Amino acid sequence: MTDVVEDLSQFFKALGDPTRLKLLRLLMFNDENKLKVIDLAEKIGISQPAITQHINLLKELNLIKSQKEQNCNYYYVNKTKFKRFKKRLNVMLEMSYMRCTFEGKCSDCPNNPQQKKEN
Repeated sequence: MTDVVEDLSQFFKALGDPTRLKLLRLLMFNDENKLKVIDLAEKIGISQPAITQHINLLKELNLIKSQKEQNCNYYYVNKTKFKRFKKRLNVMLEMSYMRCTFEGKCSDCPNNPQQKKEN
């Protein structure tokens, strides 16, 4: 469960910035158009260096990927990673309704998804 909490913490950190939320939303709903830094900066209304900083953080968390074509990098959302976060968030939300009798020791809990995999 600890790895679920850590992953979700990083995910929420990425989503905790309004500019990154705008960036992710723009990339998520723009499958057919290839977007590069200059396009993203223009659409969001901030400088290219600022967009690059946000992109670097999102790439570090593997939330977005890039594809190089000639001299340009085009960016897109890593939908596999988003699906994984969605599953993990659902697990956390489901478990939030269960009473913890293991004093926060998630590794001992039989409801822990990691425990269920090992058994």
